[in-house]
Amino acid sequence: MKHHSTQRATMLGKTASYINRHHLALFALFFALGGTSFAAGNALLPGNSVGTKQVINGSLQTNDLSKTALSSLKGNRGPRGPAGPAGVQGAQGAQGATGATGAQGVQGAPGRSATKLFVALDAGGTLTKNSGATLAVRPDTGIYRIAFNTYITNCVYLATAGQDAGGVQGTTTSLRAAPARPRSTS
Repeated sequence: MKHHSTQRATMLGKTASYINRHHLALFALFFALGGTSFAAGNALLPGNSVGTKQVINGSLQTNDLSKTALSSLKGNRGPRGPAGPAGVQGAQGAQGATGATGAQGVQGAPGRSATKLFVALDAGGTLTKNSGATLAVRPDTGIYRIAFNTYITNCVYLATAGQDAGGVQGTTTSLRAAPARPRSTS
């Protein structure tokens, strides 16, 4: 089976060969047919032969009318009509480019200073030094529970075993710090 482009080339070649052999006869045929239709149009249709009965409503366009007929159709411009109803709102537009950075604002009021809470306990769990501690308990060996006078959930906890200024060596092997639950005021 021949490929499509090969078939097409063969067909174009045959058409070109036919036109090359018969070009004079084809030219005479087109000339005769064109001349006949031109003569028939001039001989059979006298000028201004289309009347009102032959025109269908809407079939004539402005280019079908003479300049005189067109100018007679135009009158003075009328008053402006009332505005029509508002149209439907259009779709959201694309987001614009980011604007320039604004000027730096006024510095705010200084915040509250940080609270320093600390506790020093002896081996028995008794408070020896503190700031803000309200209670210290040693429920088990190596476990100390301390309560402060403020809520410490968002604070940092640090526990170390060591020696205080009195020279007592710490014997605690593990220290755990956990925030106390807020106390009920009712």
